[in-house]
Amino acid sequence: MDRIYTNRLPGQRRIHIEIDEAEFAELLGDLKPDPNWSEATTHLRRLLTWATRDMAATRKNEAHEADTSGT
Repeated sequence: MDRIYTNRLPGQRRIHIEIDEAEFAELLGDLKPDPNWSEATTHLRRLLTWATRDMAATRKNEAHEADTSGT
């Protein structure tokens, strides 16, 4: 998480965090499901799970394209 952007506009205060693919598993390991979580934490875990699957599919497609393109 090397890059964090801050938006300080009135009514839009938030942060944007870039999370490296290598950090997904570590974060998911730290975020074991807990029924006492807030909805925000549950949603964050869902996003990390989705991102993990999406990145794995992207890696698989890139490897396939590299194999079929001869590079």
